[in-house]
Amino acid sequence: MKTRIIVGIALALFAIGLVVLIGFGYSQYISILIAIASAICVYEILHVSGCKNKVLTAISMIFSACVSVVYGFGLNEKFPLPAGVIAGIYVLCLLILMLKMYDKTKFENVAMSIFSSICIPMSLDCIIFTDKLIDKFPGQISHSTAVFLVLISMYCAWLSDTFALFFGRAYGKHKMAPKISPKKSYEGAVAGVVGTTVISLITYFIFWKWYFPIVAVKWWMMLIYVPVCCVMGMLGDLSASVIKRNFGFKDFGTLFPEHGGMMDRIDSFLFTMPTTFIALTIFTSAAF
Repeated sequence: MKTRIIVGIALALFAIGLVVLIGFGYSQYISILIAIASAICVYEILHVSGCKNKVLTAISMIFSACVSVVYGFGLNEKFPLPAGVIAGIYVLCLLILMLKMYDKTKFENVAMSIFSSICIPMSLDCIIFTDKLIDKFPGQISHSTAVFLVLISMYCAWLSDTFALFFGRAYGKHKMAPKISPKKSYEGAVAGVVGTTVISLITYFIFWKWYFPIVAVKWWMMLIYVPVCCVMGMLGDLSASVIKRNFGFKDFGTLFPEHGGMMDRIDSFLFTMPTTFIALTIFTSAAF
C-alpha cells in the first residue's frame, strides 16, 4: 500500500503539471506526452490480446502517436486529404498486412489495433480540443476554464475511484459487476459520485472567487455534469476490465509499481475527458 500511495502521489503531481501547461496556453506541447501515452497503451492492449505481429504493433503505435501530434500542432489543417480518408487508408494497410502475414495475424488483432490506435489518442486529444474551444467561443472560454474542466475530468476519473475504493472496502456489500471487477460495489460507486461532486463544487467556488470568473459553466451545471462524468469514468474502468478478463490478465502492464500499466491508469480518463469536451460544447452552445 505504501508503494501504491507514493506512486499515486507522483502521478497526481505529474497530472497537475499538465494542467499548469494548459493554463499557460501550451496545450499543443501536451500532445507530445499524449502521443507517448497513446503508443504505450496501444502496445499494452495488443500485448494483452496476444498479438504476435510486431510489424502490426509498431505501425499501430506510430499511427496513434501521430494522431495526437497532428491535432496538437494543427497539422491536420495542412493535409490535402480529409481525416476520414487518411483513416481509411490506414485501415486498408492493416488489412493488407493481415493478408500478407496471415500466419501470425488474426483479424481480432487488426480490429484491436484499429480500435486502440484511433480511439485512445482521440480521447486524450479532447484535452487539446477543450482548450481550442477558446477560439470558437471567445469571451466564454479561457485557458483558465480549460484548466478547471480538465482538472474536474481528472477528479471524475481518479478521485471518484479513490472514494469508491476506500468506502467500498468499508461498507460495500452489493457488488456492481462481480464477474468483471469483483471489488467494485454500488455503495462505493455512490460514495465516489457524491464525494467527487462535493470536492468539484468546492473547487468551482475557489476558482470563481480567487482564480477567475467562470462564464461558460454555472455552479448548478456541475450538479449534472460531475455525476454523469463519474459514471462515465466507471464505465471506462469496467470496459478496460472486460478486455483484461477476456484475455486472462489482471493488469495491462507493470509500468507503474502497484498501479499496473499506462492503460490501467488512464482507462477511466479515456471516458471522462471526452465527456468533459462534449459537456463544455453543450454548455457554451446553449448559452445559459
